Amino acid sequence: MDTMLKESVAALFCYVIKLDDKDLDAERPLFARFMKQDFGVSKEESFALLDEVMEKDYNIDTQISMIANGLMNETYTKMSVLKQLNHIIVRSKLEDEDYDLFDKVKEAFFPHK
Repeated sequence: MDTMLKESVAALFCYVIKLDDKDLDAERPLFARFMKQDFGVSKEESFALLDEVMEKDYNIDTQISMIANGLMNETYTKMSVLKQLNHIIVRSKLEDEDYDLFDKVKEAFFPHK
């Protein structure tokens, strides 16, 4: 798995975690499980990636575009990213901007023609 793609997926999830001030420690196991399941990343590497990405600021639109391009022919993985994104969003107070982000990602992954 391309390092930039893993970082972009991590940036997307971290963006949602930061957006609603979610408890990072509560999200760690979910993040690690997802990264292992879909990207073959070890728990230790997942935790290190999560910590690294949480410290940085990313342009989320650029990250979404990179993920969509990186997963262009991987429908199952795109669906899995959307499922995990939804799970992270639902775990706390729901805001309209949470689902605006979800819709933006969904449209980037599966554009309407």
